[in-house]
Amino acid sequence: MRLNMRHVALVLLVPLLVGAAALAFWGPVRGYDVRCAKEARITCTLGRDTSSGATSQTFVLASPARADVRVQPVRRGPDRILLYLVAAPHDVFAAEFEGTDAYAQAQAAAAQLNTLFAAGRSGALRIEVKPPAYLQWMLWGGVIFLGLLVAAVVRAVPRGSGPPQR
Repeated sequence: MRLNMRHVALVLLVPLLVGAAALAFWGPVRGYDVRCAKEARITCTLGRDTSSGATSQTFVLASPARADVRVQPVRRGPDRILLYLVAAPHDVFAAEFEGTDAYAQAQAAAAQLNTLFAAGRSGALRIEVKPPAYLQWMLWGGVIFLGLLVAAVVRAVPRGSGPPQR
């Protein structure tokens, strides 16, 4: 029985392509929604929108509360810019900022939240954080490139693996 190398290449590379497309569709976060209200106490609702649906959690923050921007270094690529809500017992992750001006956006959001938290009167604030549109284009461009690479490999692989016929 002769092994068809083209079929072997398809069996190995097509699941890789399907996995990349699934990750591109279901993986990334589409946005964060931070809603805080200050009345007798500070209540924040943190929402996260993904392709599988939106989730939200509500927290009551102890006074004094503050918003804090943290930079998490990564080995490759830009650092992660994270917004945390800091209260006495614990810190709560609120949102991740992406893009060229991510740090400035995160600082502005933290300043707005800190102004609300420090105010002597009641108030409410909503901050929406969405990743830049070009990140989606880059992600799907990578999936298309991988698809073209799979097609090129399948075309380049010979059909049979036995010795050449004379």
